[in-house]
Amino acid sequence: MNPQQAKDIYDAQGYVHIEKALRGDELKRIQTAFYKAEENSTLKDLLNQDDCFVNLVDHPAWLPIARAIVGDDVQLRYLRGGVIKPQSDSGSGWHCDLSGLRGIYLPDSIIMTKLFVYIDEVPEDGACIAFVPGSHRYELGHPLPDIESHEAMPHHVKMVVQAGDAVLMNGYTWHARFHNRSDQPRKVIESSYIHAWMKTQFEFAALSPHVQEQILSSHNRRQLFGVPEPGQTDWQRRLENSAPHQPVEVGI
Repeated sequence: MNPQQAKDIYDAQGYVHIEKALRGDELKRIQTAFYKAEENSTLKDLLNQDDCFVNLVDHPAWLPIARAIVGDDVQLRYLRGGVIKPQSDSGSGWHCDLSGLRGIYLPDSIIMTKLFVYIDEVPEDGACIAFVPGSHRYELGHPLPDIESHEAMPHHVKMVVQAGDAVLMNGYTWHARFHNRSDQPRKVIESSYIHAWMKTQFEFAALSPHVQEQILSSHNRRQLFGVPEPGQTDWQRRLENSAPHQPVEVGI
């Protein structure tokens, strides 16, 4: 699946499942680093824990897809790890993350796309995330059906994933996390991509000098992490090999 094919799926259903995005020794290293961060209670600060987490931001398995979806001005909003305990009522109700946003026609805009990278498999009875395909095209305020459980949502699709799979999701897509009825925790790295003119949820200055050095080593990483470029406004930021920013005149 190339970036354009993935974008077509994303545009049609509001999400795209990237199977085996991580594999082999790379997956094992990330699993080991994740388990260590979990043990040290540093899942909210993954970028400072191991270079492998910094490398996820511009990973070739999904950055080209995120770039095709968001645009050449793509930027990281946040990155953190999370664990859902087994046999827990840990689900979230059906919702879309951008329902409170005003001033933008969300059914036809890409403001934020989430990325979920799965450390371990998530079985059918685990804390799966589920989507209503095509719901990112609903008009703002579209009513939910009168349902009494997660499972009662019509036409929903559960993400039953393997370790190393990734899922990109439009932030306006209706989704829910199911309760974890399995005997294993759900472990995932969650991040999101936005535009370079939007505000991130992390402070570059709060990253360690070593991590800052890794970020400053390339143009793309500087953009993804919101590092200012001399002589460029945030509106002009573009990844490498992109056409220059061309202002568009509006009005008469």
